[in-house]
Amino acid sequence: MTRYHEAGVADTRVEDVIADAGVSWATFFRYFPRKEDVLLEGAARHFRDRVRAVAEQSLQDRRLKIRTVIERTFAALLEPADLSPALHNAALLEVFASPTRFAALVGGHPQPVIGLMAELLAEGQRRGEVRPEVDPGAAAMALSAGCMFLAVQAAAAGADPVESARRALDILWGGLA
Repeated sequence: MTRYHEAGVADTRVEDVIADAGVSWATFFRYFPRKEDVLLEGAARHFRDRVRAVAEQSLQDRRLKIRTVIERTFAALLEPADLSPALHNAALLEVFASPTRFAALVGGHPQPVIGLMAELLAEGQRRGEVRPEVDPGAAAMALSAGCMFLAVQAAAAGADPVESARRALDILWGGLA
């Protein structure tokens, strides 16, 4: 990741990453079939360690509305933690380009972000904050697509992806609550 940060993903050669890591070609390609898969691993680690934790901790605070939990979860997904903002944005773009690989690295649901949002929406139904006739899976897909598409586009343009996701959530939430 240091090499990617210094040179950029496009200008980083696998030979340099291998040399920095002190591993063989075979070891690198066993875990990362493409050099961009290093970014997917970073995104998967971020999802497992940070995003899920924020969602679970927020759910435990029963004073928080589900909309707030969802907003915090999207913010955790979009805000860099262990990666630089540029690498974090590149990792998000890689997640959208390779959703199946990302899902395999995260484990569980075939669409991890949608699966997590469906869980949160189902909890919102149990709490009476989301309309009972709403299908949590379909709503999670629409919510994730609407918020994340705008957020990733904002990130690619150098704008604040969290604010873009919040604005999209404001628009979409009216159909759920």
